[in-house]
Amino acid sequence: MPIDVALLGCGHPHVPDVLGVLASEPDVRLAAAWDTDPSAVPAAIGGAAVARAETAIRRATAVVICAPTDQRPALCVQAAQAGRPILVEKPIARSAAEARAVAREVGRSRTPAVAALFLRELPALNRLRGVLDGGLLGRLASVSASFVHPGAVDGWFTGPAAWIRDPDRAGVGGFGDLALHLLDALATLQRDEVPRLAAVALDRSGSGRGDVGGVALGTWAGAPLTVRAGWTTRPGGLELVVTGSGGTATLRDGVLELDSGGAPERWVGAPPDAGEAMRAFAARLRARRLPRDGLAPAVLAQQLLEAAVPIA
Repeated sequence: MPIDVALLGCGHPHVPDVLGVLASEPDVRLAAAWDTDPSAVPAAIGGAAVARAETAIRRATAVVICAPTDQRPALCVQAAQAGRPILVEKPIARSAAEARAVAREVGRSRTPAVAALFLRELPALNRLRGVLDGGLLGRLASVSASFVHPGAVDGWFTGPAAWIRDPDRAGVGGFGDLALHLLDALATLQRDEVPRLAAVALDRSGSGRGDVGGVALGTWAGAPLTVRAGWTTRPGGLELVVTGSGGTATLRDGVLELDSGGAPERWVGAPPDAGEAMRAFAARLRARRLPRDGLAPAVLAQQLLEAAVPIA
């Protein structure tokens, strides 16, 4: 049975990734596209454009929400009340309190919903989980996590995507945007260990509240943790380094290297790909295995992020 998708919001850098998956999956098709700004709808999908979000939702069997963060809560509730499974960009709301409220409302509808936390789909992260579960690194001594890209200097956030630089609309800046992925990735590695951030120093590019990145200190699994995230680093990429008494595991993009005293081991997999969130969503729709609490990881990551104390 075909999966008809409604795309709500077209002014997000990950919209091309969503459309790429729709074009590559034979049983997934775009039923409708909507944006408060009709000019934000890409010309290539202009034939699917509709004037109202309600119309888009009604035409679909599932909904993908890439709208600005300040619009996501209402759109999530609207799609949930219509019984349409939801994939929503993170953060799902501008604050953790608002995100919890959204998750409660969606939960009451019993409609499945998940956040687009695509790092959890990374094959190398699953390999690293096996390394940690097997105790190959011994007692953990330090952890560093970095996820950066040059979006703010390469002009990604202009035109329809300019809202991303406005914290009143986006809820987070460059640090929060990418640190949410890192916090979720760490939380998935060992389910009984939640990362904690104690303090964060933000890189502010102007006089406003917005930031383009930053560095935070905290703890994870009993070890000191450093988190770096932002939009001004070229080349960008993902790096996660876990050091213990028995060795070090280094995950760079899709490559995992393990040095535990013997010959170093190296496993090469696919790099991070924002489209994998959409691909995994489609696969779970086919299998009818979407979680009922799929927004909980995004809510937790936002709570952890907001707990960090800013340093001037």
